[in-house]
Amino acid sequence: MRKARNGDTIEFQRKKQVFEGLVEIERENSVIVSIKKEAAAELDYETNRTVVKHGNYTVTSMDLAR
Repeated sequence: MRKARNGDTIEFQRKKQVFEGLVEIERENSVIVSIKKEAAAELDYETNRTVVKHGNYTVTSMDLAR
């Protein structure tokens, strides 16, 4: 599995549903992802950002501007 990098789009699972997000920050063990406001509301999150551990997502598209 390739680790996501800034600008990549990933899919991850929460509450038995699949969500899509844009990687904003890479960390050693995880990435910080921006998700749609609707998804954040559905998950009862106060913000539209969440942390996803490496290994718990799939990279769906890479940032080609790198």
